[in-house]
Amino acid sequence: MKQARAEAIFRAVFARDGGRCVHCGVAVVRRGPGLHRAPNLATLDHVIPRSHGGPTRAENLVLACAACNNARGTLDVETFRATRPPLSHGDRDRE
Repeated sequence: MKQARAEAIFRAVFARDGGRCVHCGVAVVRRGPGLHRAPNLATLDHVIPRSHGGPTRAENLVLACAACNNARGTLDVETFRATRPPLSHGDRDRE
């Protein structure tokens, strides 16, 4: 995917989801200078995983913190939400 298109999709999904992980509600932070790993780092999560044929389009992407995205793996969203263990985040400011 071209960088400009990827950035446009990321900005659109970030705005649509209000800058919060759709799975746990934690406020996420965007990657920047000196910030490459953090449990609350903003990532894009495929609703239908790519490994199951899910496309990389805004309609199939949600904003997720790195902790939730890594924990979910290829589980479907309903299974993940029903079975996920409590996650430890550096930032717990849910509203």
